[in-house]
Amino acid sequence: MLFLPHELVREIIAYFFTVSSSEELRVNTKPTWSLVHPLSVASQAYRALLLEAWFRVLFTTSPSDFHFLRDPQNFPEIRNSWTRELHCVPTYLRLYRDWDFTGFRRLQTIRFDHPVLPRREGRLFRFLDVPSSTVELDLRGLIWPNPYVLGEIAHTFPSLTTLHLSHQRSIWCGLCHTCSDVRFVDPVPPKLVYREGLGLPIHYARELSSMQHLRTVCITLSYSTGIHIVFDPEDPTKDLWSGECDSCVGMMYGDVEFLARWTARKRGLHPGFQGEDYSRRVYIKPPALEMVEWTFWRTNDADIDIDEESEEDDDEEPDDPVSNDTDVEA
Repeated sequence: MLFLPHELVREIIAYFFTVSSSEELRVNTKPTWSLVHPLSVASQAYRALLLEAWFRVLFTTSPSDFHFLRDPQNFPEIRNSWTRELHCVPTYLRLYRDWDFTGFRRLQTIRFDHPVLPRREGRLFRFLDVPSSTVELDLRGLIWPNPYVLGEIAHTFPSLTTLHLSHQRSIWCGLCHTCSDVRFVDPVPPKLVYREGLGLPIHYARELSSMQHLRTVCITLSYSTGIHIVFDPEDPTKDLWSGECDSCVGMMYGDVEFLARWTARKRGLHPGFQGEDYSRRVYIKPPALEMVEWTFWRTNDADIDIDEESEEDDDEEPDDPVSNDTDVEA
């Protein structure tokens, strides 16, 4: 029987997992084990290479999976060396348990897909003992992204260099101080990119200002048809849009003097504020922040008012099926 060199097999396996990945929300993005199982029985060496690649991304639906992995007889390599990324997809009842990452020595990325929740559920899950090697966090489907959540991120993940807030239906408005649906007048640029640390909602920037290593923040939002927010096709970042809701823009941006003062504040400029009052009112960027990227996708106008029906059923658990089993149970 002809066997390929281990280096080549390793590259083939790595490529297979790369091209087979998916961005779909709340599902296991890895290929099924049945597709790669034949390689695992080809030889002991190939099996070792495959297992290392398979557990590079660990898919889990419950913090209890980590208790199983703490048994030294259950593949200690998973925590000690193999796993670089955790993909957590909790169900509603498992969401607010403590997610304890003790022992994941080489963890670099955590992706957390929120279940479908009523908007009143704004608190953040608890992550414990996050290793300092974790430099990237991807929160998906966060329903109520208020500044408190950003403060918890800063406290829990001090070593982050990259933060993703993905698949969001709402964003914090720095004018009315609430989370609002995003509404624009078409045409809308697919992306807004801000450099030199600008481009976050002022309250987000303040909460993240303690993060010494944060270089990139990427926010992905759905939007529907609005009335007042119109992007200049020649310079869509002119007014530094950073989360303001359509209603506030309609009420306040007609005042040219207010708009000039507000835009200056978002640039960190306002000579009228002194002392402590200054830091609370003016944009204070995280020290290492280089880029803020906003990405938009169009949604059906009829679907934008989410969670209204679920708020009427306070005691019911939202229906949140998870498509694939956890890697640990497989």
